[in-house]
Amino acid sequence: MKKLQHPLIPIGLSLLACGSIEAAATRIAFVDAFATARGNAFTATADNPSAVFYNAAGLTQLEGTQIQGNVFAISLGYEYSGATGSDDMDDTYQPVPSAFISHTFKDAPFALGFGMYAPFALGTDWGGDDTRFQLAGQTVPYEADLQYIKYHAVIAWQISDSLSLAGGLSFDDTTVDIKTNALQFDGDDQTMGYSLSILWQPSVKHSFGLNYQAKTDVTYQGKASGPAITLLTGGATNRANTKADLVYPESIVFGYSYRPNEHWNLEFNLDWTNWDHVDELIMDIDGNLGPSPTYTLNWKSTFICELGFTRYLDNGWHVSGGYTFVENAVPDTYFLPIVPDTDRHFLAVGVGRSYDHISWQITYQQAFASERTVSGNQTSDTIDGGYDLDSQAVAVSFKYSF
Repeated sequence: MKKLQHPLIPIGLSLLACGSIEAAATRIAFVDAFATARGNAFTATADNPSAVFYNAAGLTQLEGTQIQGNVFAISLGYEYSGATGSDDMDDTYQPVPSAFISHTFKDAPFALGFGMYAPFALGTDWGGDDTRFQLAGQTVPYEADLQYIKYHAVIAWQISDSLSLAGGLSFDDTTVDIKTNALQFDGDDQTMGYSLSILWQPSVKHSFGLNYQAKTDVTYQGKASGPAITLLTGGATNRANTKADLVYPESIVFGYSYRPNEHWNLEFNLDWTNWDHVDELIMDIDGNLGPSPTYTLNWKSTFICELGFTRYLDNGWHVSGGYTFVENAVPDTYFLPIVPDTDRHFLAVGVGRSYDHISWQITYQQAFASERTVSGNQTSDTIDGGYDLDSQAVAVSFKYSF
């Protein structure tokens, strides 16, 4: 692995002094350390600036101006074994930073928020010296780096004591780099997105949240190079202008929080992601040089189930724990090693403390998954075999209020 988790994609994101990062994954659901400790069950709680991502309507619960920084650092290692050999990805920890700021007006029922984060990321690398997927064949991608950074501005309106609504617009900047042993494609694009959310708290014991993130369509424009281009041009060049379309899906998250007393907060979230939009990736090469390289994907819509709790203690301390189940979106038939998706279970635990103007949180997360056996792959039979996941993550957050 070159860096973080699910469809075609690692990320580079600037966060204060943290600089750039990369990761190996598709949709990045874990952003805030407190939410991560709760199994990411935070949509109906949403009581810190990362609500910009989880449920912007929750910003109306905050006071004054608050700034929050997060780092989610993951070690995501996959091992492959098949009839003709084995391979593995690097499991070095990779940091995924994010930053949020919020302001709630004192004499008006409105709150504003802004966030920089990566809702999608993939950075897989099976390459190296004589590694199996790097040598497997011209059609098998062995490395993929995708950056998708969202700059998200939201406004929240507290309609009544129990109901808040929010909407937001985002500017999304994304780049991609894909490699096989015959072809490399790198491109970039920018697009716009939007979000809608609701927070309803009919009583102090019950809270309901709903968060919608719209799909975005991108057209990566860049260059394709390598022996495949040399062959298509009859040796005239090894580089050509190329574009590729890809859809990033919408998601809807419903959350319910139960608070039997001031010491406990228990929450359940159900998250649906519409991966049905992700049908194929076509690299359209300028100049009518021949058939465009095409990857059939046919991903399936999936659910994420999230369950968590927080126990609030004396002197500002709190402890949290949670469980997350992420459903596999990628069928065996069109499985690619750059997106080694599988059903995954996550357990997390975290501790934090709040003071007058600052608070912090640290979380540990462990992933569990049965070995996935791929058979009947239509891209290449060299992809068939077993894929085993070993993943841990650490998340930290720091918040300052004034």
